[in-house]
Amino acid sequence: MMLIDWLFDNIFVVFILGAFISWIGKRIKALEETVEQEQQQEQQQEQQSAPVLIEVEPRTRRTVKQKQEQIVVSQRTVKRQTKAKQLPTHPLVQGVIFSEVLGPPRAKRPFGRK
Repeated sequence: MMLIDWLFDNIFVVFILGAFISWIGKRIKALEETVEQEQQQEQQQEQQSAPVLIEVEPRTRRTVKQKQEQIVVSQRTVKRQTKAKQLPTHPLVQGVIFSEVLGPPRAKRPFGRK
């Protein structure tokens, strides 16, 4: 009981002792970390200074035979592709297409809700 009474009477001394013990613990931890870092640096230096031997597998040469295939395309398919790439010849249709292409983007035109 006397110890508890003394602690409560001298609470300032208890805080100072607690801070001192905490400070000592932090110092010990910092010293341990610096020792570990020095050991790691020494190990890295030993690894870098040691000669490195690398095994190299012998290269083998293989001949690759490539087949040259001729693709036969029918004339119908060629006509369809060229026809799809051309614009329509009617001037009204061309005007609508060019107005969409050259006009303002759709995102900038308001979308009317009814």
